[in-house]
Formats: sequence, C-alpha cells, structure tokens
Amino acid sequence: MDENGIITLENNQALCKISLFGGQVLSYRPKGQTHDVFWLGDLNKFDATSAIRGGIPVCWPRFAAEELNNHLPRHGFARTSDWKLQHLDVNEKQIKAILYLPPDEKYNTFLSATLSIKITEQFECSLETTNHGNQECKFSEALHAYFNVGNRDTAILKGFNGYRYKSSLDQQTYTQNNDLIITDEFDAAFLNHRNHIEIIDKVFKRIITLEKSGSDTTIVWNPNKDLAEMSSGQYKNFICVEPANQGASFVTLAPSQKHRLSMVIRVNSLNF
Repeated sequence: MDENGIITLENNQALCKISLFGGQVLSYRPKGQTHDVFWLGDLNKFDATSAIRGGIPVCWPRFAAEELNNHLPRHGFARTSDWKLQHLDVNEKQIKAILYLPPDEKYNTFLSATLSIKITEQFECSLETTNHGNQECKFSEALHAYFNVGNRDTAILKGFNGYRYKSSLDQQTYTQNNDLIITDEFDAAFLNHRNHIEIIDKVFKRIITLEKSGSDTTIVWNPNKDLAEMSSGQYKNFICVEPANQGASFVTLAPSQKHRLSMVIRVNSLNF
C-alpha cells in the first residue's frame, strides 16, 4: 500500500489497483492487454478528501439528487469515506479483495456496505448492503464505472436497443433505437434494464462485455467536456456505463436484510 492508501495487486491474470479511500477500483488491466479497462482522470488530487474521478466510484447510499435521502451528499458518502480492508488473497489463479464500510452515525444510517472484487480470467465486483437497524431503509446506488475507450465518438454500445431511458439533461423519456453511439453530452438512466452490454472499441480493437445483476437501471454518461480532474481532451476517452438502482428503483431493505449489486466484466479482442 502506498502513502495514498492505494493497493497494487498483480499476478499472472491481471494488474489491479484499489483505493481504500472511496473503496474504489482505480485500474484493471488483464495480462496481454495494452490498455486499462478503466479510465482515470489525469488531474486527480489523491488527497483523501476529494472524490476520485475514474475507475469505479461507489455511489452509495444515494445515487444523485433524488428527494429520498436528500440529507446525504449527492452520490452519497461512500466515495469520500475510508473503507476497511477485510480480506486480501493474491495467488497465480486469482486476486480477491473485500472492503467494508460500517454504518455512519454522522449520516444517521444503519446501512453497511461490503465491496468484493475477484479477478480470474474475468473481473467481478459486487456491492452488498446490509440493514443493521430495526426499521426498513431505502437507498439508491451505482457502480459508477468509467470505461476506457480509444475514442468515445466511434465506440459502439450494444444492449440498449429498444429500451426506454430518462435523460437527466431535459427530464424527458425516450426510446433507444439501434446501437448507442455517443458524440455529444449524454446522461441517461435506462429503465428496467437488466440486459448485458457490449462496448465495441474499434481503436483499442477490443470488446468489453458487462453483465450485471441486482440492478434495475443502467446509467450511461459522458459530459462532452473536461472536468476538473481531466487533462485536455480526456473526456473523449471514457464512457460511463453504470449498474444502478435509482430514480423509481430504490432498494428497500427490512431489518437484517441484504441486497447485492454485481457486475462481471470480460475483455475480448475485436476481429475485423
């Protein structure tokens, strides 16, 4: 672990970096791949105060500006909290790490979060929420994955054709026809979406496949501009595709009940 609380893990399968601040996967590069699967902002401060842009931020137990849980920060507090490393196992066949975030009295919540990461020939990540209180709790969540692409304008997203989505830009609902290609600002929640997704990257000559479970919505986002953590033009090199439960798809947990949000990522070569 370095001075910023970042753990670097490597074996014959992959290289992975995880930040205990935010409980955040920062990097995953399978052996044989030239490019990381995840994008990371060049100008992140890594000061254990500012949220880290890139990798897989954990948006929990509030996703965005929903009225429910509006006493919590936008995107919740998990991504700006110090997580505890509960388990770590690295051998030549797998990398496994388990991180834990206990209930936070400051935010008057009885929910805990456990993030499990497992890397074999694929990447698995799950977020398990437990209600430790004596009354039901409602929350929203997302694994806010930033996928690294050679050029956002030419990347093709499959798995959304025919699904309805609500745009955060104008609050209108639309139906996606055909594959999704993003060439401008895009911020939308695909509703009742449980399908797997493929990111076809012609520049990096690969296909990233994302399968998810425990998720009723999928967020797709690109701001079409550089934000504070980005070097010039860096917004062109990522597309966020996020397994989520938000909007009308809040999760309700009875006392002692658990909920798991998971995703599995595979990388394959693109054969022209």
